[in-house]
Order: sequence, then structure tokens, then C-alpha cells
Amino acid sequence: MALKKILHRINGKFMVHRPFIRKTLSTIFYRFVFETDRHNGIAELLEVIGSVISGFALPLKEEHKMFLVRALIPLRKAKNMGAYLQQLSFSVIQFVEKEPKLARTVIRGLLKYWPTTNSQTTNSQKEVIFRGN
Repeated sequence: MALKKILHRINGKFMVHRPFIRKTLSTIFYRFVFETDRHNGIAELLEVIGSVISGFALPLKEEHKMFLVRALIPLRKAKNMGAYLQQLSFSVIQFVEKEPKLARTVIRGLLKYWPTTNSQTTNSQKEVIFRGN
């Protein structure tokens, strides 16, 4: 909890470090989704991201849109997505509320990571989450 507050305050007070923070968070999310599939703080990091996104100025910078595409949307791929689904949904919705045209990008991302049922891998819990969201 304290680390979350510190990260949020650093992001708020030191504008020069914001790109580094975003890049680091992107790397953490990428490693979580595509390499380790284990991380205990994803929900907390997404809480910080959600509040940061709500403070983005309009129009959104391209680097912010890329953060959505490269860092947030792929988090739908993880098997244990239910552990941070609420925070992820909030963050993604923040982007769409800021710039409604991003809804198309989000929908494409949802379809890209839509759980498929085939003979090798099945994740019915994830399918239920996708349908309910």
C-alpha cells in the first residue's frame, strides 16, 4: 500500500520521470503476460495506472495510446486475469472515456485475446469472465 502511494506521488511530482515509470510498468506487465505469468502486485499497479490515466490531458499523446495497446490490453491474455480484472477494466475504460475512438482498438484487443476452446487449452473461467464483462 505504501509503495503504491509512493509511486503515485513520484509520478505526480516529477514529470520528467513519467515516461520511465510508464516504460517500467509496461515491462512488468509484458513479462507477467508473456514470460512468467506470476506477479503479486498487478492489481495494485493497475490502481495507480487508473488514477494516472484519469489525469491525462486531451488529446491523448501517442505514447499513452501505445501504453494501452502494448501494456494494458495484453493483460487480458493472462490465465489469472480475474485477480485484477476490476482494476484493468477501470483503466481501459478511462482511456475510452478520454478518447471514445479508442473503443475500436479496445474491442480489437478483446477479440485478439478472446479465450478459445480447443483440444489443447481450455480456460472456462476466463470465458465466463469475458462474456460477463
